[in-house]
Amino acid sequence: MPGSSPGRGILFTTSRAPSPRTRSLTKDLAAVIPGGFRVTRGHLTMEELAAIARIRGADRVTIIGERRGNPSILRVYEAARPPLRPSLRNIVTLIIRGVALSRERGARPLRGGALYVEVAEGVEEYGEALIRAWHARLAANTQPRVRAVIKPDTGGAIIDFQTRDGRPAGPRLRVAKPRVMIKD
Repeated sequence: MPGSSPGRGILFTTSRAPSPRTRSLTKDLAAVIPGGFRVTRGHLTMEELAAIARIRGADRVTIIGERRGNPSILRVYEAARPPLRPSLRNIVTLIIRGVALSRERGARPLRGGALYVEVAEGVEEYGEALIRAWHARLAANTQPRVRAVIKPDTGGAIIDFQTRDGRPAGPRLRVAKPRVMIKD
């Protein structure tokens, strides 16, 4: 509806013909990110994904690509709001260098009211990328149920989803420097 507030949902999907590992990461992220839901890609085009996001009230679409059967790239798109035609524009891209899935970490994904980000010194741009991509908030002086802890790593950062007491609550991603495609 014109004039309505933007959605806060996030559609998660894969590139076409994904490996089981990529499908598992998609499921893990959709479970731990508030407002996340997954859609099986199949033969859906980008415009069809944008239309599904609009119907479901999502304003973000995250597509997880792969290389040699392993998740390798995470692209986050902003879905156009009505009255514009359904379309997507890339806002953040992260190169995935390594993944530990929830099942490999013994984690049970927990969903909180919002995604909070705790950022170590020197990797602030990763926190900014997650805030832009998934409507995250900085975890200053809060005790969120789930948080994404971002720590420096050789040539990048580690994004670790944890409970407030430090237990695994989702996947762990090793990522290279984020590319913010569209700046406000």
